[in-house]
Amino acid sequence: MFEPKITLTREELHEKVWSTPMQKLAAEFGFSDVGLAKLCRRHQVPVPPRGYWARLQAGQKVKRTPLRPTTHPRLDKVEIYAHETRQRSTDLEAQEIPTILVADDRPITHPIALRIERSISRSKSQAGLLLPRRGRAVPIQVTAEQLPRALRILDAVLTALEQAGHPLTWPAPYRVPMTATVLEEPLTFVISEVLERHGHQPTAAEISRQERDRWWRPERWEYRPSGRLKLSVETGERLGVRRSWCDGKRRRVEDFLGHFVMSLTVVAKALKRQREEQAERERRWAEERKRRDEAAARRAEYERRAKVVEGFVGSWEKSNSLRALAMKLSIAADESVVAREQKRDLLEMAEWVLGHAGFVDPFSDVGRMIQQFKAPPWSYGP
Repeated sequence: MFEPKITLTREELHEKVWSTPMQKLAAEFGFSDVGLAKLCRRHQVPVPPRGYWARLQAGQKVKRTPLRPTTHPRLDKVEIYAHETRQRSTDLEAQEIPTILVADDRPITHPIALRIERSISRSKSQAGLLLPRRGRAVPIQVTAEQLPRALRILDAVLTALEQAGHPLTWPAPYRVPMTATVLEEPLTFVISEVLERHGHQPTAAEISRQERDRWWRPERWEYRPSGRLKLSVETGERLGVRRSWCDGKRRRVEDFLGHFVMSLTVVAKALKRQREEQAERERRWAEERKRRDEAAARRAEYERRAKVVEGFVGSWEKSNSLRALAMKLSIAADESVVAREQKRDLLEMAEWVLGHAGFVDPFSDVGRMIQQFKAPPWSYGP
């Protein structure tokens, strides 16, 4: 039994990718080596360069790329759910896959399939693929030659979905994609014809234009319909479960319709799980942001109080110096060599300096001193 989630630190992932070849480590995680490399890039973990393991096996001296600090604290934790995906695939394989037959002369009888057939233009196409009539969103993107087959597949799928208890929705005026509701998840799917990429041969008009405008270049590739159909669930999320079935050398899409219908439940569960995981990640991020904000507030308050206390020290030292000066002035006034007028001035100065020392001394107003320490200035009030 595989663990539903693997949690590593960046340091642990760094140690693993530099201790085990990527392909072997990826298999342990249920990833492809490309997927593992993307995971490492996402968490800013360097990976061994090409030829690293061969040089290591040959006894050559190799050097690891050190792990540098991350740009964001949340990248320190690495969570892997690949083994959970593998277990879900195993569960699907353990179920009985229904057989859905599509005869070459199957009539189109499902109401939605008939409406979709009427919604596809026979006169407008793009890259050879028929376009829907204006304002319609249809789940078929094929050439005119493959349209009858695609409609037969669609009719069989819609019938099987309703028999499986998955409601179909395609509200008028049919401007939004049709959906099948599985485990309260609205899922869309499409039957499309695979386009093959070919090198584009410039036409005479394109060559002439390129000669006139040296900055203009014709398209490098052109795409042509292949005659092969593909049935796929349309979700923008990366779920780690199979979502498409395509014509191959030995089997056609029709052979996988039972797998497709059963897999919709897997896709729906994966969407729910992904939403729950995203909510959990956002909750953890919110908690992390709250901890960072609280820590920043504590640092700011500490620095504010330190500044206030340092101000107290400066004022206290200044008041002591002023009192010392007042005493020195009083002593100087008592000396016999000082003239009477100067004695009076010195005593007056000593009295003023002593008063100013009391004004500067923070202990002259203990209540305000405590208030300044406990709260920032803008909270003092009038």
